[in-house]
Amino acid sequence: MLPDGTPAPATLARAVAAADLARAQPDAAIICSGSHGVGRKPRRSEAASMADLIVERLIDRGRIFLEDESRDTIGNAIYVAERYLGAIPARRIFLVTSPFHLERSVETFRLVLGPAWEIEGVPSAPAPDDGERAKHEPRFLMQTRAYLAGIAPGEVARMVAKLRRAPPR
Repeated sequence: MLPDGTPAPATLARAVAAADLARAQPDAAIICSGSHGVGRKPRRSEAASMADLIVERLIDRGRIFLEDESRDTIGNAIYVAERYLGAIPARRIFLVTSPFHLERSVETFRLVLGPAWEIEGVPSAPAPDDGERAKHEPRFLMQTRAYLAGIAPGEVARMVAKLRRAPPR
């Protein structure tokens, strides 16, 4: 989210891609993930703002669920698993994110959910600041692996406990 509370270009691009995917998968639920971030808190969470953008693209709000506690990709995966995916059988899921962020996002969800889940990454259109943000991906991926080391994929309760006790930096 931008400081004025409006969606960042990357958030808008992801919402457009999610709405396109929702039209192609009319029976699929949509989970929008992301909190208010760090620092100054905008009026609406990233998840709520993304849901609004998807609804503006004529997708039924009844299909949309929010995870608005997470502050990063690790939290996205853990809280989505805890709230929504842990109670259902493993299946194929689509993960929509920025192109530069796709590899790390998919790997993070695999590390959280385990091999029974088929995770298909779907890239949004690029956003103007993707190039700058992409520079940090290799370091963030190493940090993700280190953070989840010692916890087996699928041990979501242990991951939630760790996340609440010691969030990633």
